[in-house]
Amino acid sequence: MQYFDKSGWRVPGSDMRTFGESRGSYYRLDQPRIDYASVLDRIGRHLGTALDMTAEQFEGRVASLLSRLKSSTDIGNLAGGVYIPFAFSRAQQGADLGTELQDYLLPGLQKSFTERFPGARFKAILQGDAALASRISLDPHARYQEFVNASEQGTVVGIYFPQALQEFDLASQRRQMQSLPDLVCASICLSGGMDICAALTGIPEVLFSADFYTPIPTMAAYAHADDRLVLLLKAYGPHMEFWCMTQMLTKNITQVSEQWAGGLTVYESSMA
Repeated sequence: MQYFDKSGWRVPGSDMRTFGESRGSYYRLDQPRIDYASVLDRIGRHLGTALDMTAEQFEGRVASLLSRLKSSTDIGNLAGGVYIPFAFSRAQQGADLGTELQDYLLPGLQKSFTERFPGARFKAILQGDAALASRISLDPHARYQEFVNASEQGTVVGIYFPQALQEFDLASQRRQMQSLPDLVCASICLSGGMDICAALTGIPEVLFSADFYTPIPTMAAYAHADDRLVLLLKAYGPHMEFWCMTQMLTKNITQVSEQWAGGLTVYESSMA
């Protein structure tokens, strides 16, 4: 069974709610140019972690990871999508997820973004009385705890596929993980705060285009204590904003948007 089409988009099952039967092209990304030395440098400086590898080792591990993914009969087509490599080591074991996002990950992303785009604005918006500290947990279907564990043991090398679940509503992004096969000699998870922030810290220009509109990455592996809320990043012209906002269209109906894009992350740890 092919779980992804040739563009790397998850083929939705009958129990999944999507904006369309195939991914549209109005909101899109170009594959960024990857300078592995610059990616490591930005992540190391702005997220403040020691990444125990050279740029050549980093590039080799990403190439190996892509090769293993492509060799998968079931999910190899995921590699046909736009991808962003990253390396990440969690600075504080057992840290509160919301506090870490608020005080460490988002400020690191902001520093990388404003360094890359001087004069641009990076703003965090918490809608209503929303808060992050002590309010974020991991969705039980996301397979994200394994990523957290690996990042606390050493440096994780991963690849973030930001458009794999574009146009899926939040519940379907999470639900589809229950039927998604595991990888051999690597791991796959629904994308969350650590991997997305590391990937965009390494290549902060990926969400910006002068020619077309780009999608809005959702951190679907992260669940807010108020299940009406969603965490996402959005480019506004030359600016970027983080939102903790409602996903409710009405009291009982959630948003399904062609612009919202759930991601999948394939990774290995230095302990592998």
